[in-house]
Amino acid sequence: MLHEGGDYGELATGETKLAFSSLELMQSIGKSPGRAANQSPCFEIAFETLDVRSALDQAIEAGATLVQDVEEMPWGQSTGYVKDPDGFLIEICSPVGQS
Repeated sequence: MLHEGGDYGELATGETKLAFSSLELMQSIGKSPGRAANQSPCFEIAFETLDVRSALDQAIEAGATLVQDVEEMPWGQSTGYVKDPDGFLIEICSPVGQS
């Protein structure tokens, strides 16, 4: 779900729902959100998918910036990284052992 104003969205992931707020929305309700630092990210969120290439391409088309193209990791996982428009790091990966 993406709110019509674009400042709030939710992603249902089975029994868990992830909620995302823009920095502007957080500031407007009295919070003091930190800014992303490109060389030292404050956190990483990962989304697991069976088709990393397609999901990475979709993220870039939606406005994300490529950080690392799809790579096959020695532990049997495909990973790719993007930054969202605010600079936060997002991993898009396959399940371990299914690259």
